[in-house]
Amino acid sequence: MRGGALFLLLALACLSAGAGGAIAAGDHGESAKAESTPPPEGAEAGHGEATDNAKAAEGGEAEGEPPPEPLWPEMPAVELDKQPYVLVRSLRSVQDEVASGSTTAHELQRKLLRDYGEQMRDLPVGAWDDVRNVRAAIFFVLSGGDPAVLKTVIGRKKTPFIERRLLKGALAYGEGRLVDALSMIHKIEARKLDPLLGGMIALIQGTLIGKKDIKKAIDFFDEARLLAPGTLIEESALRQQILLLAREGEVERFDVLASQYSRRFPRSLFARNFRRQFFAGVARQNYKRASEWVSRTESELMKVPAAERVGLYLSIAEEATKGGNIDIAKFAANKARDLSQPGSRAVERAKLFEGASLVATDEFERGVELLNQVDVAKLGASDREVRESALAVARSVGKWPEAPEKLEEAPPEAVGRAQTLLSKVDSLLEGVPQ
Repeated sequence: MRGGALFLLLALACLSAGAGGAIAAGDHGESAKAESTPPPEGAEAGHGEATDNAKAAEGGEAEGEPPPEPLWPEMPAVELDKQPYVLVRSLRSVQDEVASGSTTAHELQRKLLRDYGEQMRDLPVGAWDDVRNVRAAIFFVLSGGDPAVLKTVIGRKKTPFIERRLLKGALAYGEGRLVDALSMIHKIEARKLDPLLGGMIALIQGTLIGKKDIKKAIDFFDEARLLAPGTLIEESALRQQILLLAREGEVERFDVLASQYSRRFPRSLFARNFRRQFFAGVARQNYKRASEWVSRTESELMKVPAAERVGLYLSIAEEATKGGNIDIAKFAANKARDLSQPGSRAVERAKLFEGASLVATDEFERGVELLNQVDVAKLGASDREVRESALAVARSVGKWPEAPEKLEEAPPEAVGRAQTLLSKVDSLLEGVPQ
């Protein structure tokens, strides 16, 4: 019985195998027909690539190392020409034209700051996943752009740590919270940042710390010039650095940088105001070794066009008069008169400052004469106030004090003793015996 059962089981197994083989043979036949037809072009290559990708994926999973997160996304959230880092490139180019003296660029810069601010505020949040755009937004706000741009960016967790700190500092700076801004950025090493952003950060660091630590500010301005040569950043750093060097009395380095500024940025739109700042500072004698600065003032003024020189001499005369520096005021006012057209407003102002400077000296009569010659109609409100004040001083100086009719109180006993001693001394000198 056992042998018969075994035989029956084997027979059933063979029948099952035959049926399965038929299904398989039918499938195989269809596959064979498909294989006999040549595959379309590229099919084999695509299959190979798919196989390679599968292997690569398997290899990545086996290693267990996730791919590094990119600093900017492969698929940008906005078109290229609307990316903040592209917009800021245009802004930088316009700023450099401002440093070269273009008034058109100066007006355009204001427009770009306004327009780019609106565009950046309307960007989708995903645009700020690109760290280049984050840096561009920081640069934009530190250049005078709308700080509201940063409020969307500042909470993004994908932003690297340094940029997050810079965002907070830039927002504080843009909102006028200068103490907070300095605390955020003063320890950041500008040289480790993207070069152009590094130059801007160093410039802001120097600007913020200048009133507290002049030497450190000078070092920051050195870094700014090193990181952003030939740009408006370098121009601004040079201007501020020169004024600080003057206040510190570093004559030799001042000469070097002043010469460099005149050579590199002679037509800068900020050059005229910078010269006024410097010469007014000399007139107020806020700088160390002030006597040396007076001679340097004359040397520097010789480099300036005559048309501009008149205004500079008048600025010096005005500041020197208000500061009580009589000799500088007289010198500058005389120079301004010599260079001015007769009957011009500049001549009237020169007479005003020269007269005002003389009324407190033994030449007060000459001072009053000059003040009375001034055509008041050609003076501004502040100049008229200077004239009235100077005339009031002249009246006080020119008036003899009235002697009292009688002493209200008896002179002190010490005065009597002193008079007696003086009488004895006079007698001794005259040889009268006592």
